[in-house]
Amino acid sequence: MSWAEAMKEMADVASRDRVGSDANVTRSAPSTSWDPYEVWLTRVKQPREHAAGRLTANAESQARKLPD
Repeated sequence: MSWAEAMKEMADVASRDRVGSDANVTRSAPSTSWDPYEVWLTRVKQPREHAAGRLTANAESQARKLPD
């Protein structure tokens, strides 16, 4: 589940969980747990690896284009 999907789900739960007459009072919504390692992996490590892979592929394609 992506961060955006989790936030949409929490917003939906919160809007359904409103108490009838008082809009400022909400019942306790179940928390969506998240793993810090998972966040680091998907937001930091994998994008860096993909960027490095693109740079390597770009350099290789440029090297092939150069005349000998």
